[in-house]
Amino acid sequence: MSFRVLLLICLSFLLASCGEYEEREREVGYKGIAKVNHLLAAERLANELGLKTSSYAGAPALPPPPQTTLMLPAESLQSEGQLEEITDWILDGGNLVVYLTLKNEHFWGIGANEDESFQAFLDYFSLEIESSYRREDLEEDGELKLGTQIDSLSYEGGDSYVTDFRSPYLISDLDYEATPAKAFHSYDYGEGTLTVLASAQLFTNEFIGKAEHATLFWEVLSSGKEDQVWIVYSTRVSFFKLLWEHAAQAVVFLLVTLVLLVWWAARGFGPKFVRGTNPSAKLDEHLEASGSFFLKHKAEGVVIENLRERLLRKLARVTRQPFNLSAGELVSVGREQDLIDSSESSALTQLVSDKNLLETLQILKNLDKKL
Repeated sequence: MSFRVLLLICLSFLLASCGEYEEREREVGYKGIAKVNHLLAAERLANELGLKTSSYAGAPALPPPPQTTLMLPAESLQSEGQLEEITDWILDGGNLVVYLTLKNEHFWGIGANEDESFQAFLDYFSLEIESSYRREDLEEDGELKLGTQIDSLSYEGGDSYVTDFRSPYLISDLDYEATPAKAFHSYDYGEGTLTVLASAQLFTNEFIGKAEHATLFWEVLSSGKEDQVWIVYSTRVSFFKLLWEHAAQAVVFLLVTLVLLVWWAARGFGPKFVRGTNPSAKLDEHLEASGSFFLKHKAEGVVIENLRERLLRKLARVTRQPFNLSAGELVSVGREQDLIDSSESSALTQLVSDKNLLETLQILKNLDKKL
């Protein structure tokens, strides 16, 4: 056996042992739910670090269970009642993380606007924001620059973390006017913690991998003894869910009304049509209906007058009277000669109605045969 053949046999055995492989699916880019949930990477990071994490497109039922970290936009907290419930929950040990804007989609521009959706939250916790937008930042190297570049964030007297993002707002604490406006505030609030972010852009899918954003995110989540996390990545709420939650009685009433309308419509409109036992109309009923039609439209002469005129001429011929005599005179001569009786004379001279039209036609028909 040649050396070349022996080498090929050895290579075949070696290659046969490399046949095992493992398939792994890796998501690349922002597709599917990542295009909607901009905090998806942060949610998966928290899961990987051992926290039970849930995400919501709209604000869930608040407040959450005790020992929970709740991260949500400030505009989800609109009413004073909600804010009071959340405050009590924080005092009992909850960890609240509130961001004013996500991906910097909300922006006031130069100056403040008291009608902004998260103003209620700011007023309740005595916070004030100032725009970090500057006119000279509009165009920089042909690129739109919004807000101030944030290179580091730190806890009050705590560790500092390297960051790399822009914040459109800076937050001032009105209770501590000596503290400068910052993009990040964190407070011990009773047994819990309150963290306020001017922008959550550093925790989004695109930015959480930069600088020390992931480390800061874990520090924010693990500031207490919480073992589960609720992340609200949007304030959108389904219209039907909102309607059911706030107008359940109206929905039930509407459904009952709709069922009753369908039932009433299925019964039909107006009186029911009762078909007679004899499906074919009788001839006399048909003639009576036709006579009523002609009388209604003042057209009985089409039926009666031509027949009367022809019978009067025939009567004048039989009685040898001039044709220009009146109908009454011809009828009188016919009665004198016993050619017609009283009913026939009435049929030739009297007015007809829808009730006696059929009888008059029969009398005139018999008189035509007799003359």
